[in-house]
Amino acid sequence: MRRPKRKAPLGREAWLTAAKSAFIQEGIGGVEIGKLARKLRATRGGFYWFFKSRKELLNCLLTDWEESNTAVFKSVLRDSGANGPEEFKALCDIWVNESNYSPQWDAAMREWARISPRAETVVRRVDDLRIQIIQGIFEDMGYGEPEAFVRARTTYFHQVGYYTLGVRETREQRLRLLPIYIRIPHRLH
Repeated sequence: MRRPKRKAPLGREAWLTAAKSAFIQEGIGGVEIGKLARKLRATRGGFYWFFKSRKELLNCLLTDWEESNTAVFKSVLRDSGANGPEEFKALCDIWVNESNYSPQWDAAMREWARISPRAETVVRRVDDLRIQIIQGIFEDMGYGEPEAFVRARTTYFHQVGYYTLGVRETREQRLRLLPIYIRIPHRLH
């Protein structure tokens, strides 16, 4: 006689993954303990095994976003080794390929930041760090202050706007335009 397979217990990561998915799809309102428990086919009590409160879960989401969606930007400087054009190409690849970076995660966080001072603080900190990273790329291309800073802001705000406006292009269209985006900073220098 075969025994039914026991369901593996859910871990903290399962709750975080479900919360992140709900957050991206439904916004902050989708991150409710009861909803998450139903999606995971778990009990609300199971949630409290890993988190003290919904607020703690939301803080974990903020931390995860800050770390995971910014690490790829940091890697551009580390991986390309002070070669400005290569760094800029790597930056553009992040946005075109969207690997290790989720624009939907960013958009959901920005939406939450409109109503949450805590989220707004984190989003501003991340934006400032990303702009600083991009400024370093322009400095590696030979631009000095304040031009490198302005170019970094223009580049970053353009991309944030691209996602915020929901521009719809196929990957092929974006790849076709990529060489032009990469060439622009060099031609104007």
